[in-house]
Amino acid sequence: MSINHSEESPQLPALNLPFWMDGKTLTESPEPQEPAMLTTGMQSFWQRVHGWLLWPLTQSDPLTCSVDMLHLLAWERRITRFRDEPLWLYRKRVAFAFVNAKDAGSTQGFINIFNRLGVPVISIAERQPDKDWDVVSIEIDDTSVSSAALMATIIQDYGRTCRRYEYVSNKATSVILAVSEVNADFQTLTARAS
Repeated sequence: MSINHSEESPQLPALNLPFWMDGKTLTESPEPQEPAMLTTGMQSFWQRVHGWLLWPLTQSDPLTCSVDMLHLLAWERRITRFRDEPLWLYRKRVAFAFVNAKDAGSTQGFINIFNRLGVPVISIAERQPDKDWDVVSIEIDDTSVSSAALMATIIQDYGRTCRRYEYVSNKATSVILAVSEVNADFQTLTARAS
């Protein structure tokens, strides 16, 4: 999804002085002379300017940009960081804001939104016979959900209007049963007094 524009940009060409100014050809000294040192200084200066000009291109990817730029991208995409949200999750929400907005509204799109943000959904059930028609049940794996605030934010941002959502969390657990053979033997004795 992310494009590194700095790799696609043209590289700065090396400054090549004519042989009488390169500081190496016409001198006996092992160290470069004044024009060669000037060339090295100018080359490093233009490399620095080149980096300054490419910096905005490196800041367009929400997964790798600086935090200040991330806040600007989030504002542009109408993403608000909820309390105690980890930075990696905030970056994902900003990075996938457009495609998540496109997927909002359909059942499969809703599953895709959850999967992009690292919350695998087991199933989504709508219009169930024993519940009101506007209740949507989302069955999720209990071990994968990091916070209820994330679930509430996803529902608020991408959920359908006029719908109520409920979470059904499942947690897989292992059960150990011992299987053994059971035998029983009994007798009934009756005693009567005459």
